[in-house]
Amino acid sequence: MKSRNKRDLILESIIQTYLLDNVPIGSNELNSTLCIPASTIRVYLKQLSDEGILSKIHLSSGRIPTILTMQNYWENNLDTMFELDIKNIDFLYDLSKKFEIYCLVYAGRDIIFKELFSLNNKFIILDFEESEIALKYQDEAFKFLKTLIGFDLFSLEALALRLKFFELVEKIDSLKQNLLMFRSNEERAYQIYKNDDFVRLLDSGINRYFTKNIEFEPLFKEGFMGLKIDTKFLGKNANIILAGSVYTDYKKILNQLKEVA
Repeated sequence: MKSRNKRDLILESIIQTYLLDNVPIGSNELNSTLCIPASTIRVYLKQLSDEGILSKIHLSSGRIPTILTMQNYWENNLDTMFELDIKNIDFLYDLSKKFEIYCLVYAGRDIIFKELFSLNNKFIILDFEESEIALKYQDEAFKFLKTLIGFDLFSLEALALRLKFFELVEKIDSLKQNLLMFRSNEERAYQIYKNDDFVRLLDSGINRYFTKNIEFEPLFKEGFMGLKIDTKFLGKNANIILAGSVYTDYKKILNQLKEVA
């Protein structure tokens, strides 16, 4: 148990040190911060490298965490189950530039399916209080949709996708075009994909791809990741997407956003 704890301590220190400036870590750097002899650290560095947890940089004795190591680290150490309160747009913009992350904020969490109407048995009208969706009338669809009153927009979309109710999916997509509240660092979105796939990050449609609050591959290319967090943005309910390298310090980003709130 003692040996394993020492191993975990060294690995944690490597990850946290690497997140500071993305420079390969050697035994001397760790020796200056840990009360562990450099010779012992080198043994663990080799062991962690042999296990594929660390990788060695050519022409250097230093190691860096592998992409898989960073994915596991963020899944186990990053809390996303809270609500941010963002009141300063300029700070959010500067933060996205500083940490080289793509940032998207969109509304929709509080858009609720309120009522359902039939218009002369020709159209089905879904009332969302401040907006509506019209579908061609089908008796079975009307009866089914009636059971979904009270669903929020994104839950309704997810269900429509699972059931291949494509007319409803298309109409929800149109409704969502007006939900964008903030976006910055679009060039980072392109760098993540380096092809036309980057467009999926540019609007609230990204919500449908997030099955959990932290996503890696296949939604993002190897070495990249994204977070989805509930947010109060300028007093309104929203979601924020933060996307960038797995080697970006997302703990620091979230802490700074909390501090400014």
